[in-house]
Amino acid sequence: MSQKIIILIPVYNDWKALGALLKTLETDLSQDAETEYRILVVNDGSIEPAPEFPLGPITFSRLDLHTNVGHQKAIATGLSFIHHYISSDGVIVLDGDGEDLPSDIPRLIQGSLDNTQIVFASRAGRQVGPGFSLFYFLYKILFRLLTGRSISFGHFLYLPRPMVDRLVYSPEIVNHLPAAIMKSNLPYSSVPVQRGKRLAGQSKMSFGDLLLHGLGAISVFVEKVAVRLLVFSLVMIGLTLLGIGIILGIRWFTDLAIPGWASTIMSSLVIVLLQSFLLSLFTLFLFLSSGSQRKFIPALHYTDLTGEINS
Repeated sequence: MSQKIIILIPVYNDWKALGALLKTLETDLSQDAETEYRILVVNDGSIEPAPEFPLGPITFSRLDLHTNVGHQKAIATGLSFIHHYISSDGVIVLDGDGEDLPSDIPRLIQGSLDNTQIVFASRAGRQVGPGFSLFYFLYKILFRLLTGRSISFGHFLYLPRPMVDRLVYSPEIVNHLPAAIMKSNLPYSSVPVQRGKRLAGQSKMSFGDLLLHGLGAISVFVEKVAVRLLVFSLVMIGLTLLGIGIILGIRWFTDLAIPGWASTIMSSLVIVLLQSFLLSLFTLFLFLSSGSQRKFIPALHYTDLTGEINS
């Protein structure tokens, strides 16, 4: 064996799909004689009891969390556990529903260029409906506008071990791991992959969960978002004052007739002015107060969430 790779899988109640995924992992990865794989499943406080999975050629462990903390925090907890207790050369993170294809894992590892960069799986094709496609398109535009960055990948990725040991001290990874990596300035690249089909059951992620997941990525760049909102509100204030000045100038310094609707426009501009002023203040105070709040550092605080480890 030349390298040891941990496959980290967060799961919430999705045991049937996980069982099918484990079989696929064993089939697809057993031919890779150069790599020793180990699977770590993070049980994200599932209500349904975890079944016993038959032992295969790949070492399997399950880390139970006390309660459901959400997908990203479960991943951060798993990475912190690996950081403290499991030696490895790198970590693969993938979902337990089978939509991330195990056959792509060797490509992600090979793309890391001697373990020097993080490799994301960039979805070249999605088997989703038009509603999701439209939402995702609009989300990427919003992400670009608010953060100045582009995002086209999820958390199916390969993390070289040195990167894992750095990222677990970043509080942003509990909000959105890919966005936190982008913000960290660690080197990364992407490999195009096809997204597979769910192996069993139905997705438990609602539209609200999906929306919060997307907003979590934006929140990682809260400083940039705050600055852009502040600039936007100041521009709105400037344009509003200009509009008011033009109307007053016409009334006081010219003989041009002021139509009856000018008072209505004046009132509307004053409302826009007040709203822009309040948005500026809210953005400024929100940004300043965020720096004084105690943050969850995964590598230091993950034990608050963890229960038993089952092998």
